[in-house]
Amino acid sequence: MENISPVTVNLPAVKTVKNVSSLERAERFWGWIMIAPLVIGLLVFYFIPFLQTLFYSFTDLNQFMNWTEVSLDNYRDLFSDDDFYTAAFNTLFYVVVCVPVSLALSLLLAIGLNQPIRGKTLFRTLLFLPAITMPAAVAMVWQWLFNGDFGLVNHLLGFIGLPSVDWLSDPKVVHLSVSIIIIWSSLALKIIILLAGLQNIPRQVYEAADIDGIGTLRRFFFITLPLMLPTLFFVSIMSFIEVLQIFDVIFLMFDRSMIESDAMTVTFLFYKYAFYLQEKGYASAIAVVLFVVTLVISLVQMFIGKKIKVT
Repeated sequence: MENISPVTVNLPAVKTVKNVSSLERAERFWGWIMIAPLVIGLLVFYFIPFLQTLFYSFTDLNQFMNWTEVSLDNYRDLFSDDDFYTAAFNTLFYVVVCVPVSLALSLLLAIGLNQPIRGKTLFRTLLFLPAITMPAAVAMVWQWLFNGDFGLVNHLLGFIGLPSVDWLSDPKVVHLSVSIIIIWSSLALKIIILLAGLQNIPRQVYEAADIDGIGTLRRFFFITLPLMLPTLFFVSIMSFIEVLQIFDVIFLMFDRSMIESDAMTVTFLFYKYAFYLQEKGYASAIAVVLFVVTLVISLVQMFIGKKIKVT
């Protein structure tokens, strides 16, 4: 047999590597160009102001943006301030009540909207409306609904034989009023996110469950809920941050005397010292403490999520 010599092909290896590296450099360059506006915005509007606030929290900054000393007095005064503990307790109450209730309602409504029912597109649109409604408009609507004289809520209570409630002026129910508004206004975005998570669950899983004769309740606890844990953890972190920073509802719904006596939150306490009393150094200390608490809660939730392998 005739020997066939192998054909050798000389590839320009160095030139290829050079071309690839040039392409990578070009991609990195244009990548940085694309994200430069975002990075600059984060630096100018978030990172640098945060460092300024952190520094000002150790000063006696006043309304003229002047300071004379650097010390820990703001933090010492803050942790001995009764108003701070009252605001922290009220904020914690809203977190404990609003976060689990809003999560549960959002999940149930998302599951309902994920079913093949008539008019679900209309229902999705109606449920999403609070997310695009201005807080001032939301406050005006709820002030009318909770009005003690002609409010719709009291009218419905009277229709079923229950006494009227002073939703906006009774110190005993003001926390309940705020909680209802927070839960209602936070449902929309959570429903959209949870609905997206539900639609990402493979349909074959539910088909296999139907073949095995698994009931609706067991299917929820053993299929839907475990597969929705990553989305639920994300929504819960978002909810904690949202409720810890609640301000607009309280500021727009109640007068200042009612807020300071019964509905004070940490964010309103910050607003009071920063803009009413013009003690901006003390207000900066409040903002830093709120940031640290929010960061710790978020990190704890992320740690728990990793431990149960949902992130």
